[in-house]
Amino acid sequence: MDDLEKVEVSKFWRLAESVNIVQAAFLINGTEPQGIEEYVENWAADKRPENYVAARDAITSAIHGGSLEGNIGHITYDLPNGGEAIDDSVIDYRKSRVTVKSLIAWLESRGFVTPAISLPSDVQTGFRDPAHPRYSPKLMAVVEAWESYDSESDEPGTPKQRLMKWLRLNASRFGLTDDDGKPSENVIEELAKVANWATAGGAPKTKPEQPAPD
Repeated sequence: MDDLEKVEVSKFWRLAESVNIVQAAFLINGTEPQGIEEYVENWAADKRPENYVAARDAITSAIHGGSLEGNIGHITYDLPNGGEAIDDSVIDYRKSRVTVKSLIAWLESRGFVTPAISLPSDVQTGFRDPAHPRYSPKLMAVVEAWESYDSESDEPGTPKQRLMKWLRLNASRFGLTDDDGKPSENVIEELAKVANWATAGGAPKTKPEQPAPD
């Protein structure tokens, strides 16, 4: 089973609206289903991936119990007269499906992280992604400075002053330093102006939760 675990799970599973139970069980285990899902139910128990059966049966039970949105399919076989019959006593796990949205929510409610089908919460996208070709450290500095502002804090100063303080403390993260490694005050002030929403002017008040404009 080591060879199965070495295959990287395709990120395109995150695009799926629903998956069959075999695929879902593999994905929960962090195993790429493609190329093996057709055969796994025919393998001997000791040849199946570890935890596969446990995951498969848990999903099936949750669908039966209504905890998961999906449907259970059953094995069909051909009749001598050319017709087809359904054997309700045998589940066809590849015909049985579960919605990805409900699967993610169900797993998370049980403390499972499922990066194979859900985007991890710490993944950075768009302008926050350092690998993006248009990534701008100064833009991120402005955004994070604005997001870091705590209106309930007792810290003194106007919004602009507090934003500048945060930018100084984080200057090295965003390249806001001079040749000597010290915070570049001109750059920091300009970025604080961009992040500052209180631009009407006036002196700071004593209660920082309602600071006067700078």
